Amino acid sequence: MSEISQTPVEEVEKNPSIEDLFSQLTELEPKPIANFVPVNTAEQKRQFLSGEIVNPDHHYEKLNAIDFEVKRQKIIEIGEQLFTHQDTQEKYLGVYQQFIQNYLNKTNFMELATKVKSAESDEERDTAKSEYMNLNIELFGEPDEGTYRSLIGEKIVKIQDKELSDSGKKIRDELFELVDLTTTEKTERFKPAQETIDWLHDIVDSEDSLYGAMLEHVPEQEVFSDIEIKAVFDAIINNEFNLELGSEPEVNAKLWKVVIEDAQSINVKAAEKKIVIPSGRELNHEQMRGLVVHEIGVHYLRSVMGEQTDLAPLEWGLSDYYDTEEGLGSVMEQALLGKYREAGADYYISAGLAQHDGKDFRSIFETKWRIGVLTSNSDPTEEDITKAKDTAYKSTMRIMRGTDELPWFKDLSYYNGAAEVWKHLESIRGDDTEFMLVLLGKANAGNKDHRRILLETATV
Repeated sequence: MSEISQTPVEEVEKNPSIEDLFSQLTELEPKPIANFVPVNTAEQKRQFLSGEIVNPDHHYEKLNAIDFEVKRQKIIEIGEQLFTHQDTQEKYLGVYQQFIQNYLNKTNFMELATKVKSAESDEERDTAKSEYMNLNIELFGEPDEGTYRSLIGEKIVKIQDKELSDSGKKIRDELFELVDLTTTEKTERFKPAQETIDWLHDIVDSEDSLYGAMLEHVPEQEVFSDIEIKAVFDAIINNEFNLELGSEPEVNAKLWKVVIEDAQSINVKAAEKKIVIPSGRELNHEQMRGLVVHEIGVHYLRSVMGEQTDLAPLEWGLSDYYDTEEGLGSVMEQALLGKYREAGADYYISAGLAQHDGKDFRSIFETKWRIGVLTSNSDPTEEDITKAKDTAYKSTMRIMRGTDELPWFKDLSYYNGAAEVWKHLESIRGDDTEFMLVLLGKANAGNKDHRRILLETATV
């Protein structure tokens, strides 16, 4: 980073506040999810499924339109202002530095994806691919081979023992040609004690708890439309958090909004203070309750709690917080039902097929649709196969988006994050005070450095 110059006192007084600087910074947030969206999705999918092409070749116009050097420079400039700001507490300097570095790394990661796609020589492409995967693993981790073999092996054993029709047997034979049957031994995987599940269930589903109060706003009805989902979220924020809500197209950076718009999933955008509900989305009663504890009770709550501290990154997320953010959301849904299930196993298998078996887009797809259809059916019909192929294409696209030939490990957060959160909750079982620390902001309370930061922060 370039040398930081001393700023005269009279200029310091005109400096924007730390909150203003962070607002500017979050506008520069690198967003791989939003930018790894191709413009020719439908046509590539059609050609792929028809067999016209071996692997898709997507065009990422949003990604290609980014001036990465300008973006990096702006992030660095705001970082320097934060580091030298008169209100920056020395104990938080490391937090700000990690936050800035995380933004820079994700910016570089997106740029490397463009280089993989646009390289003009094999040497350039190999270099870009190597750098992309190194940064991919640094940012998002990588699938543990033993865990991957255990997860896929469990599915293979069940299919191996299944009574199938002749058409099912043919698909099974094809599947067994695609997978390594010599390494499907079952490895013991972590599972929380039932006492831990029961303790968390009591916290989530108790009438006297914050979550119980939230769930009181979910009426007894079978189906919720997008408008009804919004009404539930609005009521919870207004009544349980006593917060005023903004509305579109009103612009007020201080107010949260619940909006219905074109989107793939219900999600909380902390940097924009926005909870997005996809237009046309419907939920059943159980799903509605699950989304309340997941989206409002984790993503929204931790952002609001973080905003009330003297450390701005707790509102948006400390460096390396993401796994446990998604993991905690999954765990809370499981706790509500009082049942443990491994979250994100399907994503983990996709990542393992790419990383440990060296499979490309086509090979992952061919493996996954066969596993999917044989897991669900003993006598698969053409309709079953078509549905399984559609599901497999979507999941393969999800893991390979950005480059089409390299896995993106972001979705490991669902499996790894849930396991990490359960392990931490197991270690603090029965301690409601420690559990509240988990909710204090967007951090990983099981990480000793994050825990120290949470304990050092003050409420403002």
